[in-house]
Amino acid sequence: MEKENISIINIRDIKNKRLAKIIPEFYELRDVIENNPWHNQEPVFNHTLSVLDNLEKVIHNSSKDIKRALTEVVDKNSRNDLLYVAALFHDIGKKETITDLGNGVRGCPGHERKGTGKAEKILKRFDLSKREFKIITGIVRNHGVIHDIIGLGCKDFRKSVGKERSLTHVVTGLENKNFQTEYKSFKKEFSNISYYLELILLAFADTVGSYLEKTKPAEFRHRVNFYKKELKSLSSKKK
Repeated sequence: MEKENISIINIRDIKNKRLAKIIPEFYELRDVIENNPWHNQEPVFNHTLSVLDNLEKVIHNSSKDIKRALTEVVDKNSRNDLLYVAALFHDIGKKETITDLGNGVRGCPGHERKGTGKAEKILKRFDLSKREFKIITGIVRNHGVIHDIIGLGCKDFRKSVGKERSLTHVVTGLENKNFQTEYKSFKKEFSNISYYLELILLAFADTVGSYLEKTKPAEFRHRVNFYKKELKSLSSKKK
């Protein structure tokens, strides 16, 4: 069977259901409803479309250096195209992991790992090199790591948060008092395997595409400011 080029994946055709036969698993996310500080009775399908839309905006507003980096071709496809596909499938594992967490809260603990396995099966339908395949699945597997690392433990956040003292992460609910150590380790690990920039861009779009701005505005500002600062830092290092 002839494999598809990932260039066929675009938000217009996704919305028009033109890709339903190629990626039916994605359309199943319309019936997976989350309800937590990040998602207000929201279908995962809708959230993903919001993330894709915001990813395009984040990249559009990024520096020329970052845009140039994303145009780099890995083997057959650009980093930008690989990131877009990873963003499409970043929550693909939520159908199998949707869980009632009590008090009306519904989330998807462990969806990254489950999603990686599903993404691996789906991606076999597309024309990708082994390296490109690993980049996409690596982004899917690790896209939630930075969300947890940022946490509530930063001193700057504690100063700005005021009375807003509820869960940092809908699943763990843990404060991260080891932010600097974990962040440096995360950055070093994924910079070495070349998709740290992609993880930051996706996390930024994932956050902006959530309900966090309404439910936890101080935490939202903290996270967004972190991503903006990090992208500025990455841009300056490329000059």
